[in-house]
Amino acid sequence: MNKIITIIQHEWAIKRRSSVLSLLFVLMQLLLLVALLSGWSQHQQTLNHQTSAQEMVEQQWNSQPDRHPHRVAHFGHFTFRPPNVLSFFDQGVNHFVGNSIFIEAHRQNSANFANDQDSESLLRFSDLSVANLLLLLWPLLLIVLGFNSLVAERQSGTLRQLLSIDISLGQLLLGKALCYGLISLLFIAPVFVATLILVGASDLVIAADSYWRIASLLTLYLSYCLIWIALILLISSLVSAPRQALTALISLWFVLAILMPRLLADIAAHQYPQLSRNAFDSEIKAQVSKVGNSHNPDDPHFSDFKAKTLAEYGVSTLEQLPVNYKALVIQEGERISSEIFTQLYQRQMAQQLKQHQLISQFYWFNPYLLARDLSMAIAGADVWHFYHYEQQSESHRFARITKLNNIHAEHIDAQTDSQSKADHSLWQAFNAFEYQAPGLGQSLAPYPYFWLRGLVLLIIVLLLMSHNKIKRRVYALA
Repeated sequence: MNKIITIIQHEWAIKRRSSVLSLLFVLMQLLLLVALLSGWSQHQQTLNHQTSAQEMVEQQWNSQPDRHPHRVAHFGHFTFRPPNVLSFFDQGVNHFVGNSIFIEAHRQNSANFANDQDSESLLRFSDLSVANLLLLLWPLLLIVLGFNSLVAERQSGTLRQLLSIDISLGQLLLGKALCYGLISLLFIAPVFVATLILVGASDLVIAADSYWRIASLLTLYLSYCLIWIALILLISSLVSAPRQALTALISLWFVLAILMPRLLADIAAHQYPQLSRNAFDSEIKAQVSKVGNSHNPDDPHFSDFKAKTLAEYGVSTLEQLPVNYKALVIQEGERISSEIFTQLYQRQMAQQLKQHQLISQFYWFNPYLLARDLSMAIAGADVWHFYHYEQQSESHRFARITKLNNIHAEHIDAQTDSQSKADHSLWQAFNAFEYQAPGLGQSLAPYPYFWLRGLVLLIIVLLLMSHNKIKRRVYALA
């Protein structure tokens, strides 16, 4: 253990004497601070806009005069998806998906007000966020710091001396890895402290698991750093010149962090395509028309529905019904379209899951993909959280329209349907939409035991570093 501590101290002394480490530290902290404050400002601005919009739409809804309930149903309402408390740290897919949905009768609208509605949800290289800096930039800086770690020892002759004084290659690599791990902690810890301060000092309603999420993110990014450190030391121990090490590591970074994510996203989207929004809406209309047309008096489905309704109320004609039959027909049409929407939506989610499963097969080889997706999940900013919101929004829409149809059925006389109005006090009995964000366990549900893949990847790299062939090559080059 004393030998490993000595190696750590020796490596730290070398890096500290260089002005590069101090310069990189200052630049990295400035970048992280700008990204953090920028994300926080955007987070606060989104919350303020949503709060104002929510108050406005609630005021507009409650101030409606006496109206026909079906007109109120088409007057519509909005649901809003508030940003997760940690979305300022990792913006995930928030730039590419909408954060509000207009809900109305007969139609399930898509989310809108996204920054870039046409962007791929699996691609996110353009946003300046803490997560992106740690995922993309910090491995590059680690490469700059450690690419010549063993090569420099070899060229200066100290590697042969170290190996000859009863210091094993494993001890040498472990000492260097721990030193770079401490440097990584020194570089990334301040931004997590700042994140804790922002979350703790804010007047936001903080979820009970927010601090667990921050701790999970810190653990994730430290593990990500360790994998990159192991890769850097492995490659540095195999080459004979610093230029070779730098070229190999930069190429590896480009493939893992830039090329492979884009390529896999395109392959997954081609292999398991999803319907576009227009095609999705057209499919809903086509399937609804196959089930039944409420405007056609001879439609088989609604003819059967009419017979069942009369039997249920024990009457023989529509005029004898104690409720407005037209409202029942509207509600039946609403039920049909909602069920078909749910089925097609589940199919869309299944395709997304297949895309996700295809990409997840490469978690074994690509630490960037694994860390990126887990980071978005922990921060509550991945595509599954967006789907979770859309499903809650549709449930709220269906419940609201159903309540309006019940008012139509019970308060509007069938004989004077088009001229009748319901009292405006009824609109004020509707509850506002409140999005219930999933807990940390539910957020990580699409990633069962995926953290093990990162651990296995790290173990594989460590085993390679300790393999006899690797040792023989290092000893031969020394």
